[in-house]
Amino acid sequence: MNNKLIKKSFFILIIILINFLILEFICFLVLKKIEPRYLNKFNLELNSERVKKDLISEKYSKKIPYLRDKNQYDGSSYISLKNDREFIFNEINKFSSDNKLNILIQGDSLGESLNQNNIYNKYSEYFKNNNIGAVNSAVSSYAIIPHYYQLDILLNEFNLNPDIQITIYDQTDIGDDLYRYNIFLDDDHYDKYKFYDSELMNSFSKKNLNLFKIFLLSKNYFLREKNRFLTSNFKTLKRILRRIFLKNFKRLPVTLEPLVYGINANENKKLIELVNRYIDMAFSNNNLKTLYFVVQPTVNHVEKIYVMDNRKILLSAIKNHKYKDQVKVISFFDREKSFYSFVEGDIFSHPTNKYYLEKFWPKIFGEVLK
Repeated sequence: MNNKLIKKSFFILIIILINFLILEFICFLVLKKIEPRYLNKFNLELNSERVKKDLISEKYSKKIPYLRDKNQYDGSSYISLKNDREFIFNEINKFSSDNKLNILIQGDSLGESLNQNNIYNKYSEYFKNNNIGAVNSAVSSYAIIPHYYQLDILLNEFNLNPDIQITIYDQTDIGDDLYRYNIFLDDDHYDKYKFYDSELMNSFSKKNLNLFKIFLLSKNYFLREKNRFLTSNFKTLKRILRRIFLKNFKRLPVTLEPLVYGINANENKKLIELVNRYIDMAFSNNNLKTLYFVVQPTVNHVEKIYVMDNRKILLSAIKNHKYKDQVKVISFFDREKSFYSFVEGDIFSHPTNKYYLEKFWPKIFGEVLK
């Protein structure tokens, strides 16, 4: 009887151990998949904090989510960055009061395309030959909220006072401002979010079983998102599950969600207010003559799949603004399909280098300099 009981107990123990090992292995595979993305985020923020500490005052530092990625600027496709300041902005041709014009470019990855080697070389020579100052401060995935704080720094800490300002207003800016960068509008909100974001990052470095790491990651991710949106536990869980479903089964990142499903009246009002505030900041520079917003469609706008784009938000902000006569929109919408050229398979619809070189920047600078 005792032997049977011992054998049965041993068998149950083996089953539990096997199930635990299987679960531990599954957790290992999950971590292996997600860890590189968080490691890239950690390294980007680590380098950004180092540069910000040296070059940006403390009151501005926490308002800037991150700076340029040094892995991107390795001299192959993009220029090499010469110094730490170029993680914030680079001079294509130096600003000077003796120039005909001084132009500041803000934007996300679309704006960063001006730093692709062949495009940079073309316009660097052009600006020098025509006595035009040009500074590019574009950073991948920036939107109106980080643009606002970055512009404040450029104007008031680096004393850049452009005559012309070009701002790339990307379609992903809608989702980024609503769902990612909202935390930067209030210091207390940011501090709560950042605490759990740091805890989330630290979960990877703790020496624990993979199963326990997954538990820590899940807990800290939930608390971070709860503090990002300041919602109840139920609403936070509902939002997370929706995000997981859309990303894994619909291939829809959160920044593209508004383009598919639209936004509500409150969100629309908030976005218009953000653009208005940004325009106010731009014209706090007394030298500024004209602010140009550039809007570029995604491939799903060209194919008439997405239900909304950012033009209505932009035009609503401009039409009642006191500087409306000094704000212009350069639009790449409503062209023949053959006009566009997107990187194949890119869900965010980045244009090709050829499109940037032959169509995008020539039209922008053609409008600005005419």
